[in-house]
Amino acid sequence: MPVACEIIRIDGALMHVRISGIMEPADQESLQTVAASLIAQGLKVRLLATLDDFEGWRKGADWGDIAFFMTHGNDVARMAIVGDERWKDQIFAFVGKGLRDTEVEFFPLSSEGEAERWVRA
Repeated sequence: MPVACEIIRIDGALMHVRISGIMEPADQESLQTVAASLIAQGLKVRLLATLDDFEGWRKGADWGDIAFFMTHGNDVARMAIVGDERWKDQIFAFVGKGLRDTEVEFFPLSSEGEAERWVRA
């Protein structure tokens, strides 16, 4: 089964990620593992995620594990999500926008440069 989440690069505390196809819980776990290692180094993680041919989340999968959210939710400073506007509301719900201190913004595909400037600020 192909991996939906690919870490393109890590630049200090900034994780550049591409998410395509159907996201699985294992994809989320691998991102959280990398983020936790950055947090363990004393960094406030910033995430720049580009949705590239994103098709959503595996239906029927167990998305109920909130351990990372409860332990490290406020250790993520900012999340910039770049993608098709049709995913905006679902992404905000998935990442818990407004339920923690993390600033989360959504940018259209044409604004990837703006998203990177915002997430770094």
